[in-house]
Amino acid sequence: MPETRLYQHFFADLKRRRVFRVMAVYGAVAFGAIQVVDIVLPRLGLPDWTVTLVVWLCVLGFPVAIVLAWVFDSTPEGLRRTEEAEREELDAIVAEPASRRWSSGLLALLGVAAMVFGAWWVGRTAAVSDAAFARAGPPGEVLQRAYADLTDDVRPAIAVLPFLDFSPAGDQQYFADGMTEELLNALAKVRLLRVAARTSSFAYRNVEMDMREIGSELGVRYLVEGSVRKQGDRLRITAQLVDADDNFHVWSEAYDRTLDDVFTVQEEIAAAIAEQLQVSLGLGQGGALVAPTADLQAYDLYLRARALIRERGSGIREAVTLLEEVVARDSTWAPGWAGLAQAYSLVPYYEPGASVGGIAPESWESNLGSAEAAAKRALALDPRVAGADVALGNAYRDRWAWDLAEGHYVRALEIDPDDVEAHQQYAELLAGTGREDEALRSARRAVALDPTSAIRLNVLGWVLHMNARAAEAVPQLELAIVRGPELVMTYHSLSITRLAQGDVSEAERLWREEYVPRLGLDETVRARWDEAAAARYAALRNRDASAYAQCCAAFNEPGDWLAMGDTARAIRAISDGYRQRPKYDINSLLPLWQPELDGIREDPRFQEALAAVLDYAGLSGAVLRRAPAE
Repeated sequence: MPETRLYQHFFADLKRRRVFRVMAVYGAVAFGAIQVVDIVLPRLGLPDWTVTLVVWLCVLGFPVAIVLAWVFDSTPEGLRRTEEAEREELDAIVAEPASRRWSSGLLALLGVAAMVFGAWWVGRTAAVSDAAFARAGPPGEVLQRAYADLTDDVRPAIAVLPFLDFSPAGDQQYFADGMTEELLNALAKVRLLRVAARTSSFAYRNVEMDMREIGSELGVRYLVEGSVRKQGDRLRITAQLVDADDNFHVWSEAYDRTLDDVFTVQEEIAAAIAEQLQVSLGLGQGGALVAPTADLQAYDLYLRARALIRERGSGIREAVTLLEEVVARDSTWAPGWAGLAQAYSLVPYYEPGASVGGIAPESWESNLGSAEAAAKRALALDPRVAGADVALGNAYRDRWAWDLAEGHYVRALEIDPDDVEAHQQYAELLAGTGREDEALRSARRAVALDPTSAIRLNVLGWVLHMNARAAEAVPQLELAIVRGPELVMTYHSLSITRLAQGDVSEAERLWREEYVPRLGLDETVRARWDEAAAARYAALRNRDASAYAQCCAAFNEPGDWLAMGDTARAIRAISDGYRQRPKYDINSLLPLWQPELDGIREDPRFQEALAAVLDYAGLSGAVLRRAPAE
């Protein structure tokens, strides 16, 4: 059959000219290159189109490589045009055993498949944000559900208290905490339950309190407590469900399993609790309460990283390192990518010098780009990971991409209306863009869901201050200090709020004795800061604008100039403060909306300066919106 003979000779010639080898090698190298640029380029702060460009170059270069392989041959003397084959030479290749004849073709097919899969994967990841918006419901309906009155919420309310570590060496507390957090996350997926936030639950670690008191403080009826004993690959997990109204033990169970079964145990506990409370799991087809990974070492690293993220502070960098190893070990596990996205989005806030404005724009751009890339990867793997949407919202918000950020926060609240992190971060977006009335609603919901969290209380206190409610802000900020005395930003917030109330002495005490000492400055820098602060508050106390101008360039706050009666310099401070400012960090926009400036908002000079800043920030037309007096 001549046709068959020609067909065989054609493929034999492809093999002779090493086209199959080029296809295999090119496909494998292209796949690797696509994976590398997909991760590395966003971390360098480069835009999404640079990744797409590399993918297209790899794809378009493929036919070029094939043509070159057909035409030229690599010899010890260099590239030479390939000579035409003799018929006998092709017949000899056709006569080879099938194992030798087909192996190169199969390798070529695998190489091409790898390249195509890599290109498809990156394209799917790059398009995830648009797809996410398409899946989200109307914002009005989503937010109506997210802010429904909790007093009308008939769902059983439950909190998961920190599991105890009963391991022989006592070195598995991070694992016990991870079990607590994973069980909390699993229960949060049951839409017919209202689950108290993680931060509030962890506030009761090693606290001797009656269950009735804990339930009352958290606003829940049911409490889950338990313990973990881990030794080698053996696990003993106990869990019990308590009715906080009367301390009645509704259910308890012990699980003796191997480490391989840890995800199954989490699912079983969550399902048993839902059954006891007579609520449906509400999972769609193929849905699950727990997202497992087959790599238990990756899971262990993930739990260690989550513990560092909970603590915030300098451990965020270590969390990034651990989570990078997690996704390297299991690149298909969505929670690992979502955790990495969250860690990256937090890095700029906890770098050395962050509290004193010492973070370079390059750090913001690099880390926010990495957060975006990791969040998109998580959403491509599992579109229902609310934490990835929150991290993506953070990355867009701190780049001042307001619409994209808000879309992802709304998307997260559609997935989980009780996601406290989404409520808090959304509140910060709203406060930074002048929507103080909506920010107050979000901040209050975050505290209602997580009432013992210092960071939620701090945000609520600050947003109350921004709504010209300093008297209401102070007790919230003071409670935040009680709940989290290590949270540096709260002392800053309270100092500014006290200054707005006219209490200069207390504002100075908080700044110099509480805030600055916690910044971790070396002695020389701290002494310089303290000297500048002393001069600032002396000038404010004496209403001495001349003294302020001579000593306080480090501050140059519009509110300070207004307090000393110098409107012109206050307006100039607004204009100068934003000239050539890089577009990152939502906090840099907050001074525009502070109530200290209310007295000059109608001044044409202020309006002109504000309009210029808002135009630069992409907020043209934004106006201050405060919540009406209650």
